[in-house]
Amino acid sequence: MSRRSARHAARRAQRRAAAPARMLRASLGAAGVVVLGILAGGGTYAAWSVSAPVAAGTTLQAGSAGLQVTDPGLTASGLYPGHGVYGATEVRNTGTVPLALTFQATTGSAPTAFTTALRVTAAPLSASGRCDGALPPIATIGLDAAPVSVATLAPGQVQRVCVGLTLPPDAPAAAAGAPASTLTLTVSGTQVQS
Repeated sequence: MSRRSARHAARRAQRRAAAPARMLRASLGAAGVVVLGILAGGGTYAAWSVSAPVAAGTTLQAGSAGLQVTDPGLTASGLYPGHGVYGATEVRNTGTVPLALTFQATTGSAPTAFTTALRVTAAPLSASGRCDGALPPIATIGLDAAPVSVATLAPGQVQRVCVGLTLPPDAPAAAAGAPASTLTLTVSGTQVQS
């Protein structure tokens, strides 16, 4: 091997040995520029990653959930077996995603015989706005039971509901004259996957 060939071989060996170091310096320099750019520019940065199996067929939708409910103004005073009181409420989806509505009736304290005998019903209001016992309920809500599904509301949609509070004809004798304990009707909305 000649001197010239030996020098070229030595230079090639040096370049090959120096290549990883050059690549590392270039990568660190680029990372430094990115970090410097983020620090100099300020602001907030986020990375989002969503994955779902193809077979699931669901879409993740970002948005806000909001529900507005008017008070039906119900009171249990004057109830007797076979009699009920009714009040209209409006449930409005004020968010940007569809919501599945559920109703739930709970007692905040130890329920009395009177409160335990009560039945809570929900029925959609007709165009006439009539809210009474003649409307067939779409849901009967048991006290302290799991929430009952009532309807699904699209964003901006309003559902008018007739809420009934009745004492059935077969109410136990212990319910007569017993005081009422606190009864809370909760309306909830859960985002519906599209």
